[in-house]
Amino acid sequence: MSATTTTSATASIDRAPSNRWERNVPVYGFPVVNGFFLALSALVLVAFALSAYRELAGLGPVSGMNDAYGWGIWKTFNLMVLTALGSGAFAVGIAAWVFRRKRLHSLMRMALLTSFLAYACGLLLLGIDAGRPWNFYWIVFPWRWNMHSPLAEVAICMSIYAMIPLAVENIPPVLERLWYFDSRLRPGVELIEKRLHYFYPWIIAAAYLLPGMHQSSLGALMLLAGERVHPLWQTPWLPVLYLGAATFMSFGCVAGTTMLCCLVWKRAMDMEVLDEAARITSWLIFGWMGLRLVDILFRGALGTAFHFDRFAGVFWLEMILIAGGGFLLRRSVRNHDPQPMFIGYILSSLGGMIYRFSPTTLAFRPNPQALYFPALIEVLVSLGFISLGIVGFLIAVKRLAILPAPLSEWHDMASYFRFRRPYIRWTGYFKYGHFGEDETTETSGSD
Repeated sequence: MSATTTTSATASIDRAPSNRWERNVPVYGFPVVNGFFLALSALVLVAFALSAYRELAGLGPVSGMNDAYGWGIWKTFNLMVLTALGSGAFAVGIAAWVFRRKRLHSLMRMALLTSFLAYACGLLLLGIDAGRPWNFYWIVFPWRWNMHSPLAEVAICMSIYAMIPLAVENIPPVLERLWYFDSRLRPGVELIEKRLHYFYPWIIAAAYLLPGMHQSSLGALMLLAGERVHPLWQTPWLPVLYLGAATFMSFGCVAGTTMLCCLVWKRAMDMEVLDEAARITSWLIFGWMGLRLVDILFRGALGTAFHFDRFAGVFWLEMILIAGGGFLLRRSVRNHDPQPMFIGYILSSLGGMIYRFSPTTLAFRPNPQALYFPALIEVLVSLGFISLGIVGFLIAVKRLAILPAPLSEWHDMASYFRFRRPYIRWTGYFKYGHFGEDETTETSGSD
């Protein structure tokens, strides 16, 4: 059989109705605690211990920061970069609800979970970086806030976004599990779900407004640095470019993570949904690249891209990665091939991460002698909080209905639990939501 025939056969199987994502199903039959989980947990414990030491010793002994570089990787990487990857609820939500890309509804729970974990871990680490948690009570006195701080709007929007819209939008999977696994809680679950239904329009409005504000504000923050940021990155369009990078990076995070989960836990891939996500991501990438190149050209900074220095090297590295990822995504849409699609997501997300990291660190030039390199404790704490997000993700997808799956996977799970927990009732949930009364019928898997 030729390679073309094999590809066509694979595509027809992947696009078959039996592989269509119609429900969200927990990853059942796999233990939560394994070697990988324990290794991540060890990193989390190390990070917590070092964070406590940081509170006692201060920033100086635990970081590589100095007078020229007052921000370390806890802000510039964990906050600036990882929250861009965690903007899937914003980007995928707008595509699914505002632009009516209905196929993307099956990815919404994955987008909401990854966004909540990225923002929660980023905010925790921001609190450690700020270093005075005992002053947190001042948050209840808005008239005492330092409104002259450029980080005030970012901190306020991020905190509200994580604690209200993202937290509330992640409640339905929790309610669903409580309904099925504890019959005593069902009246309370029905009441909570009905009440949430009335507040959702306001929650969704805040979920679109707040991330757009603080993601662009993170870019606007670096406008204050002026000429200390290299001309290839310093531009009045930096807020728009920061927001644009977050949109295609978050699509890559949501779709790429979903594909990885399907590969690891042997779930079917719905190529119609993945093709839709890849098509949108590729257009976002090429639109973003076009805006950036036009801006560089009109500002007369294009010549600096051909200097033999590290700034030009970083610029071309990020552009090649982003462009290469975009072309692979377009190719995967034409051929319905998941392999170049997954690689395209990885490359474009890596390029976007470098771009978001550059204005604060790689392209930041406070003075010719200034140098910043993270200390070992900084790296360990950063890795620990990234591990905390992954641990939370592993627990969530194995306990809650997050990962999309075909309807057959739902029936297999019902059979699996019917012998282990016969008291579980598999009908009747989402009485006020999008599911019908009978869980055994074929229904949409959207939130």
